[in-house]
Amino acid sequence: MPAIIIGMNSGKNNYWVLTLITALAIFVRFYGLDLNSGFSPEQKASIILSIFIGIFSVIGLYFLVKELFDEKLAGIASFLIAVSSWHVFISRLGTKDIFTSFALIFAVYFAWHGLKYGHTFDFFLAGLFGGAGFYAGRIYFAAPLLMIFLFLNYWDYVKKDFSLSKYEQTKTEVLGGFALLMLTTLAVALPVGFFVWQDPAFILSAGNSIFSDAKPLVSLWHNFSWVLDKIVLIKFGGVDANVISWPVSIFFAIGFIKELTHWLKRKHGHLSVVHTLIFSWLFVMLIPSLLSTDEPSTLGLSTILPMVMILVAKGIWWVIEKLNKWNHLTYPRQHKHWMGLDAGPFLALTALLISIAILEISKLI
Repeated sequence: MPAIIIGMNSGKNNYWVLTLITALAIFVRFYGLDLNSGFSPEQKASIILSIFIGIFSVIGLYFLVKELFDEKLAGIASFLIAVSSWHVFISRLGTKDIFTSFALIFAVYFAWHGLKYGHTFDFFLAGLFGGAGFYAGRIYFAAPLLMIFLFLNYWDYVKKDFSLSKYEQTKTEVLGGFALLMLTTLAVALPVGFFVWQDPAFILSAGNSIFSDAKPLVSLWHNFSWVLDKIVLIKFGGVDANVISWPVSIFFAIGFIKELTHWLKRKHGHLSVVHTLIFSWLFVMLIPSLLSTDEPSTLGLSTILPMVMILVAKGIWWVIEKLNKWNHLTYPRQHKHWMGLDAGPFLALTALLISIAILEISKLI
């Protein structure tokens, strides 16, 4: 694990660091896995497929965060999800729940890549992954709202920050890309659409929504409190365990407050597109869990884990940067190791990530 951190020393593309994180993800997910406990061949195949989808989710998150921010945050966020006991647990279930975050990660990655570099084919790939996600279940059905918010905010950003000539060109590219993404998504998800048309209650019927209760606001608050408990408080073991451990949730709270403040400041006359993506993803994908009266399960929170890990990584890096500034003022001649970090903060970050990994892996033993 120290090699993973040291490998981020330069600003170059260090994909061998991703290789090490991927190897760690593979080890954690297969370590102690027993496929000889009465599983049928179909069940074994389903579990192995689910595990590899979880591993590719780790890889996808690295590339997504690298595009949104930089390599250091990509390394931290992907490392966190690689060792996450909760992510490992649902990866081993052999169910379709793990596919929701996988599909959403790659759909957003290619949509963002298309917006950033103007590559039309990226929007087609985003549509393929976006449409495939609908086969994972109804917790994914809020995803189109996320894409709409992303494109609307990007449109506002282009309109206010670009010159007239560049705006006209970019507007055409954005409209074309969005249309291609939506058409591809509709084509891929068409069979699911026919199923929902025949059975609309599959998404959210009057009988299983909070609006069927006498006090819908009370039900909404109950669901929100449950979600908050799964992210911030502590409960170990099983499907209903916390999404993240309580020491990690402290960094999530720091990252959440810091990034929400940055988002709401509207520094350039518009909301930050990256932060709109993060908070839209975090809140929009909670809609199925918040509006349902079904028995809650943390499996329904699988779609928000990537954004949770990004905010955790943001919180960790903020703390380490503050420590580095203090250390640099105290010992101004310290040799710098990684991305401007002095030896003390560098070792502190290394120790912190190793401690988190040991804590998470210990839950699997």
